[in-house]
Amino acid sequence: MNQTMRRLSLPAVGVCALLLLPACGSGADSAADSSASSSAAADQDGDQRVTVFAAASLTKAGDELAAKYRESHPDAQIQFNYAGSSKLVQQIDQGADPDLFISADRKNMDKARQLSAFSDADDPTVIATNTLQLVTAADNPAGIGSIQDISDDRIAVCAPEVPCGTLAQEALDAAGVSLEKPSEEANVSAVSTKISQGSVDAGFVYSTDAQALNADGQRYTAIDLQGIQENEYPMSLTHTGQSKETARQFAQWLSTDEARQILAKYGFGAPQQ
Repeated sequence: MNQTMRRLSLPAVGVCALLLLPACGSGADSAADSSASSSAAADQDGDQRVTVFAAASLTKAGDELAAKYRESHPDAQIQFNYAGSSKLVQQIDQGADPDLFISADRKNMDKARQLSAFSDADDPTVIATNTLQLVTAADNPAGIGSIQDISDDRIAVCAPEVPCGTLAQEALDAAGVSLEKPSEEANVSAVSTKISQGSVDAGFVYSTDAQALNADGQRYTAIDLQGIQENEYPMSLTHTGQSKETARQFAQWLSTDEARQILAKYGFGAPQQ
């Protein structure tokens, strides 16, 4: 009798073990599914964050563009980082990982697209244009009427590697004017600040900056320049940005009439079709 019971006990244990296996497997699958769902949710949340590296001259327009886009896409988190175009390229080269880059010229965009961050990226799209001008301090105390009237130590220019600096040098060369000791700034916003503070007699800034200065209620004289072309603002998604739906959608929206109306409000021209 005891032997019979001992023989029965082993199969009974085996059956119990077999009955428990599906339950254990079900729990493991549920845990795996839960983990996968959490990862997917995290990826989806991350996809809503879009980091844009943009030329300093886009500062005010960029902030309004981001705000306008969020009105119809409340989950989108658009974060702009503004600096001189050459500085932004340097930051990307050193490991910064934006989703979208907007340069104030094609030269720096071409440099950026040589970097691994732009591997497999689509061709850049021009979203706006701008024009460099010579803008005097409020009420033009130095009586500047043309580029020939400027003096070395009272003029602000962008650094030569920045688009506004490149254009300023082209304008100076075309006019036959040489500046020995100008106040050299990192980007066009810094030049604009020098002008608004009266620290210089004049500075080379974009027409968009001249418009912003005059909006403050004071009178700044903007002088058109010869021998230069308007500069284009190309944008390009990075390799990281191309993998994000929100980044792709925002980049596409920047070429819409709605976005161009905002850019026009700040003095930017429309790209040539």
